[in-house]
Amino acid sequence: MKRTNTWASSRLGLVPFLAISFAGAWITMIPLWLDGLRRTSAAQGTPRLAALCMILMMLVPALTAFGLTARRRGPREAVRLLGLARATPWRDELRSVAIALTIPLGLTATGLTVATLAGWYTPAHLPGPATITPLLLSALVSIPLYFGEELGWQGYLLPRLLHHGRTRGLLLGGAIWGAWHIPMTALGGSYPGHPVLLGIPVAVVTAMLLGTVIATVRLTTGSVWAAVAAHLSLNEFALPLTRDISAHLIDPLLAGPLSISTWPASTLAVLGIWLTSRRRSGPGDGAAIKFAEKTASAGRSPSPDRGQGCSG
Repeated sequence: MKRTNTWASSRLGLVPFLAISFAGAWITMIPLWLDGLRRTSAAQGTPRLAALCMILMMLVPALTAFGLTARRRGPREAVRLLGLARATPWRDELRSVAIALTIPLGLTATGLTVATLAGWYTPAHLPGPATITPLLLSALVSIPLYFGEELGWQGYLLPRLLHHGRTRGLLLGGAIWGAWHIPMTALGGSYPGHPVLLGIPVAVVTAMLLGTVIATVRLTTGSVWAAVAAHLSLNEFALPLTRDISAHLIDPLLAGPLSISTWPASTLAVLGIWLTSRRRSGPGDGAAIKFAEKTASAGRSPSPDRGQGCSG
């Protein structure tokens, strides 16, 4: 009965979070739709209006998650429940962050090898200090934006999906993440020059695979810090480095971390996650269920009649 009540509370918490997060994503993109902006080539830069809209969009999940949790438990408890508080000693935390930074780079490098063999990509040179330094500065400035997403996806959403089982919950979370990007994907954000009916399915599949890897980082470390590092590495290093070391203008659909050429490496990573999960927890995935119940029950408010109520 306790497990059933916890799962019911967890599912109830999903409705307002998803409704507000998806509505917020579309609302923040309205200025771009009204302006008629559409990215039709990978050579196009990002206009200031588009950059501002994307910044606001990235902050929506965290603000939603924090607001819903703080409403029930207060701001300090919300910080702990969402995984923002340090869960391990600093040395272990920094090691986890360092490892998380390398994961998207490794997947991208493998994918670029596939793209090169397929004739879709031609590397020209290795990145030097002049290439990496601006990326490091951009990454440092952009850290709050990635907390803006991961505090929502990995801090709030993930624990509420794990009652489906670890692997199903991770894949479902990735699919939700991809669908949330549709307002931007439909404007040619990830795959410029390609039809929307192609770009959106590819974006969702890519998000399912990469989102599963990022969420696994969150489960392994117990905090969102490493998940933020993985997401930051994907956007701030893997994506621009793919472009910067290429001899020609690339098609993001065919080469790069969000391309179909990275799917084989990402699929193998997801398969490894599934096999590891079964070996450690068995078919019932008890560890994931325990994590989900602990997080969901911690977020429930006391009730004068039955001791605990439903979470936000």
